[in-house]
Amino acid sequence: MFDNAGAGGDFDMNEQYNKFFDTVGMAVDYLNDVENTRNLKPMLEDLGRKHAVAWNVQREQYDAVGECLLWALKTGLKKRNAWNSDVADAWEWAYLTIARAMADAGEEAAREKTKKITRKVSFSDVKAEARSASSSSFSSLDGGGEKEASDEQPSSQAMMTPTNNHPLPSIHSLVRSGVYTNRNEITLRPRLAALLVVDIQKELSTIDANSPHVEYAKTAFVNMIKNTSRLLRKMRSNRAKLLKAEEEQQRAGGATATATTVTGSECIFTYCEALTDDSRDASLDYKLSGALLANLPSPSRPAAFVPGVEPAKGKDVRLPKTSCSVFQSTNLEYVLKNLGVEQLILCGQPTDQSVESAVRDAADRGYLVTVAVDACGAQSEANHERGLAGMRGFSRQLTTDEVIGELGNGGI
Repeated sequence: MFDNAGAGGDFDMNEQYNKFFDTVGMAVDYLNDVENTRNLKPMLEDLGRKHAVAWNVQREQYDAVGECLLWALKTGLKKRNAWNSDVADAWEWAYLTIARAMADAGEEAAREKTKKITRKVSFSDVKAEARSASSSSFSSLDGGGEKEASDEQPSSQAMMTPTNNHPLPSIHSLVRSGVYTNRNEITLRPRLAALLVVDIQKELSTIDANSPHVEYAKTAFVNMIKNTSRLLRKMRSNRAKLLKAEEEQQRAGGATATATTVTGSECIFTYCEALTDDSRDASLDYKLSGALLANLPSPSRPAAFVPGVEPAKGKDVRLPKTSCSVFQSTNLEYVLKNLGVEQLILCGQPTDQSVESAVRDAADRGYLVTVAVDACGAQSEANHERGLAGMRGFSRQLTTDEVIGELGNGGI
């Protein structure tokens, strides 16, 4: 678990046990005291930085510890008849709050540490190979001349960020077999990215006034709609810029200039809708998951979209689905390949079900996935955090502001 464990001798596990429970206990006390809560985050961030730099602790290891902690609490408290769903939700929320603060700070500290260490892998070699393989297209962009090589080793971040004059090759060409590449260093490129909006439809967006999580749902739903709408505006704006650039290129170079061009910045909507009015084509799981999913919108009763998050007719892609993961009941993968998509940005609901299923399937199919965490929603905050935890090993997780920031260069 700890790469550097041997550097300072063996761990005293009893000491680690005591430190762990002291920290969790202290954090819970702070979370119960509103006045002290503001002092908790800096303490957790400091701990997270120490764990990342000294022992190379990764985000997914916090998830493993959390599972063990919750199992231990459940096992012990059940014997005393003190374990129920409310206690489980409270402990899960408390631990996820602690773990997320530590992991976020740890990742930031690890990135700073990496910048100070000379990288063993030279991404310039990868770029040289890619340029050699694509010399004809690059030479026309460069004006036919060779540029003098720089003595300065470019960072992996710079190598993976394209410029207006020199679009980089496929993202896959920047990843070498047998060599670790940090997915967070590969930023979004509008020409290769698509936004996938999952299950944001009126039928699935009713807030249960009797739910114990109704206040969370009200806030989360509004934020999901607002932020998804912002992402759609940015993608459509980028797409318009890309189309304009291609048209100008075609006028300058003739029809062959755009023969193999893919515009990019696609907006794709997937939503629950059966192919038949009686939903007989829906998955077995849906038929077993309550009246709503057993009787989906259909050709006679089409799905209704939420105002502000609606597909543009004839421009955005629409894929009705009858399963939790969009990849299982639609031709999404076929569509993505035809559109030249390599990066998927996901938003929608529920975070811990349809969104998480799509993220895992997309990652396994070779797409670089980014989740807009504040453009997703679930039935409760605990469910939302559980979904994010389940996607961490398969995706980058950014805020809507961060996604829009990376998409700022609409010309690539």
